[in-house]
Amino acid sequence: MNKERTTTGSTVERYLAAGFGLLYFLSLIPMIVVGFCDFPSADDINMGIYAHEVFEKTGNVFAVLWKGIEMAWYDYLHWMGYFTSTALMSVPPSVFGEHFYAVGPLILILCFGAAVAFFIHTLLGRFLGMDRAKVTVISSVTLFLMMQSLPAGMPRVESFYWYCSGANYILTFSLGALWLGLIIRLAMRGSTNSAADSSVSCDTSAAEKTSFGSRIGGRIALTAGACITGFLLGGGNMMTSLCCATAGVLLLIWLALPVNGGVKNSCFRRLLAPVLFLLAGFFACCLAPGNSVRESITEGFGPVKSIAVSLLYTAIYCINRWTRFEHILALLFFAPLFWNAAPRIRRLTFKYPLLVTALAYGLISANVVPPLFALGQIDAGRLQALFYMQYILLLVLTEGYLIGWLRMRVLCIVDKRAEEGANSGRSTRTLIIYYAALAACLILLSAFAAAADSDYYTSTEAVKELTDGTAFGYRDENAQRLRILKDQNVTDAVLEPYKNRPSLLIYDEPGTDPENWINDGMARYYGKNSVRVKDAF
Repeated sequence: MNKERTTTGSTVERYLAAGFGLLYFLSLIPMIVVGFCDFPSADDINMGIYAHEVFEKTGNVFAVLWKGIEMAWYDYLHWMGYFTSTALMSVPPSVFGEHFYAVGPLILILCFGAAVAFFIHTLLGRFLGMDRAKVTVISSVTLFLMMQSLPAGMPRVESFYWYCSGANYILTFSLGALWLGLIIRLAMRGSTNSAADSSVSCDTSAAEKTSFGSRIGGRIALTAGACITGFLLGGGNMMTSLCCATAGVLLLIWLALPVNGGVKNSCFRRLLAPVLFLLAGFFACCLAPGNSVRESITEGFGPVKSIAVSLLYTAIYCINRWTRFEHILALLFFAPLFWNAAPRIRRLTFKYPLLVTALAYGLISANVVPPLFALGQIDAGRLQALFYMQYILLLVLTEGYLIGWLRMRVLCIVDKRAEEGANSGRSTRTLIIYYAALAACLILLSAFAAAADSDYYTSTEAVKELTDGTAFGYRDENAQRLRILKDQNVTDAVLEPYKNRPSLLIYDEPGTDPENWINDGMARYYGKNSVRVKDAF
C-alpha cells in the first residue's frame, strides 16, 4: 500500500512537471519571436562603435572581443568599475551586422532561464534531495513568474530587448545563479556521509561513488569554474554582486563557527577560494578610479539611508505593488510539494523560521542598496526588473523553509505514509482535485486579466504586437532607416519618424536634434556628418 501511494503521488507530480515545463517553454516562444524584430538603440550604438570599427576593418571576431576587453579597461579607469558588464556591453551582436541584434534577446532569455534552473535544481534537487518532478514544477513556475509577470513597461524592455542593459543586469544575474549552483556542488564534493551530522552536512550522498582521481579532478574543475565565475560576477553590476558577496560571506561565517565541527570545516576550505575570488572582483569594481568620475555627476543617499529605504521599498514595490493573483496561486501550488518533501530533507533542521525570513527579506532589500546609494532612486526599468526577479526567487525558497518548519517543528509530522496507506487513493484524489482547482483558477483569472490588459504577461504583450503588425512594421521601418544610414552618398541622414512603436522593443531613439547624444552616436557609427529624425509635425 505504501509503495502504491508513493508511486501514485509521484505520477501526479510527473504530470505536473510535464505540464508546467511545457507551459514555460511555450511561453518563451512569443518572447523569442518578437525579439527577431528588435533593433539596436542608444548605448548599443554608442558603446558598440569601437568594436564595430574593428570588425569593419579586420573582420576578425577575436579582435572584436579583445576590443571589448580594452573598452572595459578604459571605462574602469575613466568612467565606471564594473569591468565584466562593460566588456559584454561593448560587443552587442549588432557590431557584426544589425540583423544579428535579434540574437541578443535569445541569448538573454536562454542564459537567464538555464542559470536559474541550474541553481534551483542544484539547491533543491542535489543538495536537499527533492525528487526531480517536484523540482521541475518549482523551477518551471518560478521562471514563469520571473519572466512573464515581470512589471510591464521598461522592466521588460531593459531586461530582454535592449542588449546593453540585459548584458549588464540579466547576464550578471545569470552569473550569480550559476556561481551559487557551482559552490553548492563544490561543497558537496568528496566526502562520505556522516549520520551524526546529516542535518547540516555538505557532503555527497552515498550513491555518488567515484574514483579518487575523478573526485579530485571534479573538485578542481568545480573550484576553477566557481573562482572564474565568482571573479566575473564581482565585476558585474553591483546589485547582484553585492547580494552574492553577502551570501558568500555569511555562508563562510556560518561554516567557520566552532560548533560545526570537521565536516563543515572541510566545506569552509572548499568554498573559501570561490568566495575570495568574488570579493576580489567586487572590491576591484568598487575601487575603480573611474567611479569617482561618475559619482561626481550623480547624487545618492548615504549608506544608512540607502539601507533604510531599501527595506521600505521591498514592502512597497515587491509585496504591495508586484504581488498578484498568479503569485499567490503559485505558492499554493508549491505548498504540497514542500510539505511532502520536508521529512526527507536531512540537511535542514527547520529551527530558525524568523532568522531565515529576515535574511531573505534583507537579501531582497540589499539588491537595491547600490542604486539608492549611487542615484537615490530605482526608477530605471532594469533596476526594478532585477529587484523583482530576486524577490520572486527568494519568496519561493522562503516558503519552502517555512512549510518545512510548520510540518517538522510545529505539527511534528515526520512521516505518516505507513499510517495513511489505507487512504492512499482518497489522498491522491484530493490532491488531484486541489491542483485542478488551482489550475482552473489560474487559467480563468489569466484569461480575464489578458483580455482586460494585453500587457498583463510578457508573452501576451508579445503576441499582441506580433498579431497587430506593430513588431513587424517596426522591423520594416528600421530596414528602411538602415538603407539610408548605409548609403555612402548620404552625408546628413534624415530619418522618418516611427509609425510603429512596439512597447516591448523600443528603448530610446534618435530625435530631431542632431546634437542629441543618441543622434551623435549614430552619426559616428555610420560615418555621417549628422543624423536626425524628420519633425513629425
